[in-house]
Amino acid sequence: MNKKQEFYNKTESNIPRKNIEFFINNLKCEPGHAIELGCGAGNDTIYLIKHGWNVHAIDRENVKDRIMKRLNNEEYKFFRFSQQEFENVILEKNNLLVANFSLPFCNKNDFSDLWNKINDSIAENGYFVGNFFGVNDEWKKTKENMTFLSKDEVLKLFDDFEILNFKEIEEDKETALGEMKHWHLIFVMARKK
Repeated sequence: MNKKQEFYNKTESNIPRKNIEFFINNLKCEPGHAIELGCGAGNDTIYLIKHGWNVHAIDRENVKDRIMKRLNNEEYKFFRFSQQEFENVILEKNNLLVANFSLPFCNKNDFSDLWNKINDSIAENGYFVGNFFGVNDEWKKTKENMTFLSKDEVLKLFDDFEILNFKEIEEDKETALGEMKHWHLIFVMARKK
């Protein structure tokens, strides 16, 4: 089994990320059209669908069947998948864009273009929920093409937004594949002005 498949197997569960749970349970906004960039095993996508959202899930790997098997016939009507690379992604207008543990994997030379597409795609009063890897993240030393941002650089991305929740975390914790790593994570929840 390759590392990608092992990652999807280990992360497949019915548990969404905490920021998505918080978004659904605390913001109480009317469900609309969501995009999940880098959907992986689909946990956030499935949770959003079960809470009434139409979700377009995007990943570089073809994980459509992996997600579909966890949806019933009625829920499947709210699901769409496309296999796309971030560097060439096409995004339609949306009310919510979710990007958990995915944007850092965009090549740093293409990140500005990707962010412009994300910003343009989110409708007025729409939301961004996701995270970034900070400059103290351990992988910055070894994965030179990934995108790592300072706190100020992340804040600058959200000039067109009202920031609802902002959290910076540094901790030593295992990756999904069980390897210890120093994480520097910046979580953002924001509403487009």
